[in-house]
Amino acid sequence: MKSFTPLSLLQVVLFPILYALSFVYRAIFLLDQKFTEKKKLPGAFVISVGNLSMGGTGKTPFSIYLAKLIHREFPGKKIVLLSRGYGATGSKNGYRVTIQSTPREAGDEPLLLKKHLPFAEVWIGRDRYASYLRFKKELKMQEDPIVILDDGFQHHVLERDVDLVLLDSSRIHRERFLIPAGNLREPISSLTRADWIVFSKYEPSVERIVQNIQKKFPQGILRFSSEPDKLLSPDLQLDSPKIFYGKKVYAFTGIGNPDVFFSMIRKFQPLELETRAFRDHHSYTMEDENALDTISKDNDYLVCTEKDLIKISRPPENLKILLLESKLDKEEKLVSFLKNKIV
Repeated sequence: MKSFTPLSLLQVVLFPILYALSFVYRAIFLLDQKFTEKKKLPGAFVISVGNLSMGGTGKTPFSIYLAKLIHREFPGKKIVLLSRGYGATGSKNGYRVTIQSTPREAGDEPLLLKKHLPFAEVWIGRDRYASYLRFKKELKMQEDPIVILDDGFQHHVLERDVDLVLLDSSRIHRERFLIPAGNLREPISSLTRADWIVFSKYEPSVERIVQNIQKKFPQGILRFSSEPDKLLSPDLQLDSPKIFYGKKVYAFTGIGNPDVFFSMIRKFQPLELETRAFRDHHSYTMEDENALDTISKDNDYLVCTEKDLIKISRPPENLKILLLESKLDKEEKLVSFLKNKIV
């Protein structure tokens, strides 16, 4: 028999109200979409990487993969990643992210993008149009760049040339209601605006859902998967995730959908696995780091994501960072599509 927590009972009681409010949210969204003045980034070919739901769909690893793909296929093109910079102090007035930037200045995801993509520019700002104009002028950028617009599907201000929309394969079957009754920013029918639909965190078990979506929408379908590859220590030593077998492991993270991360760790059959999920974009405090030091003494290993590591100033000696290997099916079709659009 299924048990209910006080929180889940409250959600059930409030659902009729939240469901009614979701129609209000949808009406406001459509009005904003219709009446917001659209702006074109001068000289830029804009690729939006977005989603339909709130957080945790894997936009950052996909954007990294996409930027590397573009860099390989269009080596002469300048690449700019343009993000709002959630929670960053630099977001208010615009900020150019560098390798030396701090998570507080740049935000965790923009800083992670820059560390993986040193060949690209990463700019943040609440007003992404103003940030683009400012830094393009300051850097005296003469060439026309390819701009990857982070979380751009619901960003009505900026025009784009290509819309890539990610669907989280691990929870697409559970997402039915709009905010605030559910997790969806837009209904599934909004996929008609997309050029490509990308099933992130893809696993063969969701193929039936992929086929159903493909029947309803004529756009191209891509499957983007990420598998555990290696473990990285703060001292840059590499190990296999197989070292978790038969060990006591404490896994923690502050990402949008932590369950996928925890399930990856379980595949390596630790003797004991304790998990802790912080809110997305969690900033680790001194108290958090002291707690991790204490926990590290009672476990063989601690493990987190790269997004967590860049915000931890004193990582425990037995901390491991799970590195993932990303794969995109039909990559050549996406490349051909982009070449026809860009050239």
